[in-house]
Amino acid sequence: MQADLKPLEFDGIRRLLEKLCATPFGAESARNIEPAPNIHVAWRLQEAVTAARFGLDSGEGPILPDLPDIRPALRQVAAVGSALAGTAFRNLARVIRVGEQLRPYVEKRPALLPTGPERLTAAADLLPAIEAALLPNGQVREDGNDTLRGLHQELKAARQGVQEGLQPWLREPGAKVHWAGQRACLHFPQGGGEQIRGVRRGSGPGGHGMLVEPMELVAANNRLENLGGRIDGENQALLRALSDEARLRLPGLNQLVEALTWMDLAIAAAQLSQHLQAKAPEMVEEAILVLEEAYHPQLLLAHAGGHGPRPRPLSVRIDDGCPILVVTGPNTGGKSVSLKTVGLITVMAHCGLHVPVEGRAIVGGFTRLFVDMGDPQNVAFQLSTYSGHVEVLKRLIAEADDKTLILLDELGTGTDPEEGAALAMAVLDQLAGRGVHGMVTTHLTPLKGFAETHACLRNASMRFDEQRLEPTYELQIGVSGRSLGLVIAEKRGLPGDLVARAREYLRELQAH
Repeated sequence: MQADLKPLEFDGIRRLLEKLCATPFGAESARNIEPAPNIHVAWRLQEAVTAARFGLDSGEGPILPDLPDIRPALRQVAAVGSALAGTAFRNLARVIRVGEQLRPYVEKRPALLPTGPERLTAAADLLPAIEAALLPNGQVREDGNDTLRGLHQELKAARQGVQEGLQPWLREPGAKVHWAGQRACLHFPQGGGEQIRGVRRGSGPGGHGMLVEPMELVAANNRLENLGGRIDGENQALLRALSDEARLRLPGLNQLVEALTWMDLAIAAAQLSQHLQAKAPEMVEEAILVLEEAYHPQLLLAHAGGHGPRPRPLSVRIDDGCPILVVTGPNTGGKSVSLKTVGLITVMAHCGLHVPVEGRAIVGGFTRLFVDMGDPQNVAFQLSTYSGHVEVLKRLIAEADDKTLILLDELGTGTDPEEGAALAMAVLDQLAGRGVHGMVTTHLTPLKGFAETHACLRNASMRFDEQRLEPTYELQIGVSGRSLGLVIAEKRGLPGDLVARAREYLRELQAH
């Protein structure tokens, strides 16, 4: 489904999902989540979220640990002749182990990963090679291969010989052994050692004292450096050979990353479902939308966090028998929030997410969600508010069909009320003729009568408590909203004679 996401503030849902992800690849997927191309794709993720939610609710898991991003390493190792660093292999090993740990969960609940549990262990046979060659911190093991084993034994013996050769000089006042790489020196912290024949290697650690390499040990130190260089070269050769092994398993490693991305997103979505006390919607092919006591997700989370009142639930039904709702009522009555609630829940369902409803949620296979909300004026293109709305309507008329869901806020505003109402009627008539479904809000009184008599339109309104002058945020289908501007003005303190005169003028206007 294609959808206008920005006016619905869907990025807020993306950010919530991103925070709940444990892996960098899952977080990236959350940042870019969008409606699936069809309901069957959305249904697959929805099933995974449901399976993950069951695991979370029952305490069975899984919960993903924080994982490093191995994708740069996979791109690097793809080049023939490359050698990954030991730390990169350490990260690869960690991710491979997590894949192995997750496989039993997927075997028990296959919906967690529709592509199959074997993808989680597609590169598992690389792990023994990594463990045989590297320590857990990523350093090459001294016994990583036969050559390294022999070189390290030789190096240890040679170091021991140098250490013993330094003993006569350690009787000098203040002398200590200092290793600079593979070279052993005498360190005189307070200075001294002038009587020792050898090479001055500069100041000691922290710039204190003097380092002296006795001449008798230069050859032995040279041998140590040579051995150290041979070990470094063998380490690099081992890492290159291990990288060759990883390159052979690149398809499996990429499958592992894809599987972990999917599972991380599903588990994060299951956690979001818990926070929202949400449930899986019913996804159907026909153009229909049924929401029974649905909540705006971000307002619900804000209330749970102690920020703001609990939002009122919204119940709405849009189908072939009632294709387009024309919602009227006073300002601050919640019309825009209702549109956003419908839009967000529709988008979340098509993304494969659970939705916050207390009753049923049936979301149809709409291929396009068209949203016109807020002020579409564009200074850069010198568009007024009205011109901006016209541009949006042009696109709508060009693209809408019987699989389109529209959410239009304040249709017909921005120009003369009579002309705006006439344009709105023509637009609604054409959209209704194409079988378009949706909700439209308006302040224009003529549209109430138009909806009353039109076969494809139905009036609705946001209930308003006239005694308390407070909106109730409840949608009433089949009832048009009253214009309460003068009532509110009077009860808010405008002079009674002024409001009375306004009512006289209103009667005159309505008479004409």
